Amino acid sequence: MPYTSDFRGYENLLKDYPGAVRILAEGDSWFAYPRRFIAFGPPSNVVQVLAERDYYVIYSTASIGDEVAAMMTGDQKFGFSKRLGTNSFDLILFSGGGNDIVGRYDFDLFLKPRQSVANWQDCIEIERLENKLDLIESVYVEMMERVSYYSLNPDVKVVSHNYDFCVPSPDGYELFDIFPIGESWIYPFLEEKGFTDGDEQKAVIRFMLERFGERLERVEKKYPGKLFIAPTQGTLTPNQWRNEIHPSPAGFRKIASIIHQTIQKALVEG
Repeated sequence: MPYTSDFRGYENLLKDYPGAVRILAEGDSWFAYPRRFIAFGPPSNVVQVLAERDYYVIYSTASIGDEVAAMMTGDQKFGFSKRLGTNSFDLILFSGGGNDIVGRYDFDLFLKPRQSVANWQDCIEIERLENKLDLIESVYVEMMERVSYYSLNPDVKVVSHNYDFCVPSPDGYELFDIFPIGESWIYPFLEEKGFTDGDEQKAVIRFMLERFGERLERVEKKYPGKLFIAPTQGTLTPNQWRNEIHPSPAGFRKIASIIHQTIQKALVEG
């Protein structure tokens, strides 16, 4: 399949697929989640599914656990900018912001104890959440400005996505989908804050991710014809999640299909 995380491998793929769409993928685990048996099993992230199409050649620098702020600072910022300026990509795939909301020392910061107020909506620390969304939005703007300034291809397009409404559960990462390695990302904090009702737990996630999606839409409007947000929210059914925040292989296939459609739209409108 025409994707690699190695630059020399990318150069070789370009020779093997000279007419393919050249893609740089930067992002988090939705672009880098491992297959069930590490090197074997069905495609288990967006990049792997997209790479089944031999008209895409993908150079992926995505990494599990990356926060969007980290991608545009320090060594990752320099690496991203250098790749833009030394390779002529047709498209940038970007996945970021999810870990900034659901990660440890973030998600719990956004919640008040459930028993402290009458309605679940009043349990959300709106100012803290908005501060975080301000940061995420500013990083997307930073990313777009870097693409505009450093890209060797002035017509390069950027495609991102807005995740989906994950279902809080105790299921975390399991090696080979059998051996538990760690606890889940969201559920423990909801339980700790007294959110024991499943519908309320889902409502909290939807509330936060819908506002995240609104911020991405705002950046998209700021860069018409350059940035395209794939509308992936509301795509998956409850049984299409591999664990709490990662889709199953079938789920990633549905997400990737929407992102593929958005890529085609970006290339045609460009």
